[in-house]
Amino acid sequence: MRKLVVLGCLCLAALGLGAGFSAAAFTSSTSVAGNGITADALRNYFSVTPGSDVQPGTSNAVAGGNVDSLSIDLGTVPSARTFSNVFRITNVSGVTQTATLTLSSVPQVSSAVFASGGGGSVTLAAGASTTLSVTTSTTVAGRGVGTLRLGLSGSSWLYRDYSFRLDEAPEAPGAPTAVQKPAGRIDLSWPASSTTTNFGGYDVYRSNGGAYTKINGTLLTTLTYSDTSTTDGTAYTYKVKAVSSGTPVLTSVDSPTVNATADATAPGQPSGIVLANGGGAGNAYINSANAGSISISVNLAANSLTTDTVQLTVSHGGTVTASHAGTAGAGTITFTGLNLSGLGDGSVTISAISTDLAGNVSTAGTASVTKDTVAPGVPTANYTDNNNANADQVSGTAEANASITVTKTAPTPTASYSTTASGAGAYSVLVAAVAGKPNPPTAVTYTITATDAAGNTSGAATLNYNDTK
Repeated sequence: MRKLVVLGCLCLAALGLGAGFSAAAFTSSTSVAGNGITADALRNYFSVTPGSDVQPGTSNAVAGGNVDSLSIDLGTVPSARTFSNVFRITNVSGVTQTATLTLSSVPQVSSAVFASGGGGSVTLAAGASTTLSVTTSTTVAGRGVGTLRLGLSGSSWLYRDYSFRLDEAPEAPGAPTAVQKPAGRIDLSWPASSTTTNFGGYDVYRSNGGAYTKINGTLLTTLTYSDTSTTDGTAYTYKVKAVSSGTPVLTSVDSPTVNATADATAPGQPSGIVLANGGGAGNAYINSANAGSISISVNLAANSLTTDTVQLTVSHGGTVTASHAGTAGAGTITFTGLNLSGLGDGSVTISAISTDLAGNVSTAGTASVTKDTVAPGVPTANYTDNNNANADQVSGTAEANASITVTKTAPTPTASYSTTASGAGAYSVLVAAVAGKPNPPTAVTYTITATDAAGNTSGAATLNYNDTK
C-alpha cells in the first residue's frame, strides 16, 4: 500500500534580522508584535486546500480554508502512477502571482509539479487555481520522507514547508509462466519488477479455485520457484507479488496469473515391440538386406496421449535412437528407416519408453532380435547322371541347416528345386533327368545357393555337365 502524508508549516525567514516568527503566521495576522517588522504570510497570496485525490477527513484546516496537514491514502497501485489533484492552490492576493514548488528527499516520487504548468512554477491570475500533480517512481520502493515547499516567486522567505511522506510499493513483476515437471512439480518463472531500490524480493501465491495462499516459505530473491506441494491432476492458478525491503514492508499489486495442472502420472509401459520388416525365418531377423532401413512397431498403453514422446533405443555394439509422437489412447506406432548397419551382429536389444509433457517417464518396454548380416559360403555341388533311368541328382555341402536352392538354367525349360542342408551341412536334391545326345553333347547348367535362417543368401555355385545320353 502506498500512503502519502503531507504536514505543513509556514517558514518565514527574517531578512538579515534572524527574528523568529510565531504561529500567528498561520492565522489572519499580517504582523508580529514586538519586532516592528510587517510580515506578509504566504496565506495572503495562496490558499491551499485538499484536492480530489485526498480522502475525506484526512486534512486539518486552518484559518481561511488553508490546511496545515494532509494525509493521502493512495492504496497499493503500480509505480509510475500519477495523482493529479493532491493540493488545490488558489491565488487569493488579488493580482497575478507566480507560485514555486520544490520537493526534496523523496526518491519514491519521480516528479511533483503544478498540473496546469507541468513544472515547478506556475503563474496564476487573481482568483485562478491549479493542482499539485505527483507521479510515483518506477524504480524506488519503500517509505520516503522529505519536504514539499510551496513558495512565492521572487521571495526567499515567503514559503510554506509541508512534511511529505510517501509509502510506495514495488512495481509488480511481469506475467509468470508455468511448466509441468515430473512427479507433479510445477516450475514458475517471471520477468523482474522494475523496482531496484529498496527491493526485497517476491512472494508466490496459488489457488485451486478458492482463496490464494502464499506458498513460498521465505522471500524469493530469484525469478523462479518450483511448486512441489501439488496434488496429481489438480489445476492451479498462480500469481506473483513484489515486496519491498525495510519498514514498512510494502507489497505490489498482483502480477497477471498463469494456470497449470499438476501431473504425476507416467504413461503406461510400451509393449509388443517387433520388427515390421524383419527378414529370415518368421520375419524376425535383421539381415544384410534390411539392416540399412529397419522398421520397428511398438504398442502404446491406454493412457497414451498424442503429446507424449516415445523414445526408441536399439543397441548392440553401438546405439541408434529415434522418437515418435504418442497415440490418443491405446495404439501402434511404427519407427521407419532405421539404419542399423553400424550395430554389431548378434543379439540386439530394443527398448521403448514413453514420456509425457510433464516429464513423467514410463517403465521401459524391451525386446531382443538377432542381427545376422553374414551370408553363408558358396555351396559345393556335384552332378550325378542316372542315365535317364531315374531322376538325376545334385548334391554337395553348404552351411549347416541352410536352405538350398538348385536352379537349372540350361537347357530349357528352366526349373528350380529346394532342400535343406543337414546339421552337418550335407545336402542332396533330385532333379529331372535330361535326355542328352552325344554329338555334340547336351550342356546342362545348374546354379546352387544357400540361404541361412536370417535370410542372407550365399553367392551362387555354378554346376556344368555335358550330358551325352
